[in-house]
Amino acid sequence: MNKDLFEKRLGGSGKRNEPKVIGEVLNEYFAGNSPLAVAYRDRLFKDLHPDTHLDVDLKLLTREPGHIPVGAMLDGAITRDEVNHFCFIQNDPEKKKVLVTMRNPHVYRGKSINVNRKDDGTLYPTFNRPRYTKDYTFHDFCREAAEGIARGGWPCRE
Repeated sequence: MNKDLFEKRLGGSGKRNEPKVIGEVLNEYFAGNSPLAVAYRDRLFKDLHPDTHLDVDLKLLTREPGHIPVGAMLDGAITRDEVNHFCFIQNDPEKKKVLVTMRNPHVYRGKSINVNRKDDGTLYPTFNRPRYTKDYTFHDFCREAAEGIARGGWPCRE
């Protein structure tokens, strides 16, 4: 009986000890009722849509000369120029290094209060969140913030 099961396989060799094609192994696994196989069948192509084009011309415009290494991932855009012609253009990695300017830079940094400047030049305070202990209470925090403002530790006007 056991011999009959192995002889009735669809693909691979007729002998038990010879390998099967990987696609056949995966098809058998995903046709089963294991939790992974069921989840795979339920989610397959829900948000991915395969689109295979045979016999197309693909032009790659990359930043490095020569062939792309196997398994390399490139950041860029692919466009379809004609019916059977595609063009990939790699993004410039230097453009990603654009310096970011702070939106509201700090004018003053204190222990309990900071002062930031808006785009229009107005100043506004922000309070730091302290770690309260038995020795450092909310009352102590408020006193330090008031002292920092009263000391003129940050500019009130410009």
